[in-house]
Amino acid sequence: MKTIVKYIALKNKDYQLGHPLFEEELEETGDYFERIPSHIQFQNVQFKVKSKELTRKQIFDDFEESQTIIVKVIAMTEA
Repeated sequence: MKTIVKYIALKNKDYQLGHPLFEEELEETGDYFERIPSHIQFQNVQFKVKSKELTRKQIFDDFEESQTIIVKVIAMTEA
């Protein structure tokens, strides 16, 4: 199913609170939410996942399913 994952910084010296880091659009299964790693790296900075939110949408007439995942992260260390 179409999966949009948005990564948002909660705390970092280079980003304001709530700053969107990046977004990716994937074709994934419904269990992708559980498979998101607890740490990610973006622009040579290691981030720890603080929380995840999942929203699923299903349109019956078009047999379309999609999910949006918002991942909130905090910066750990410079890589």
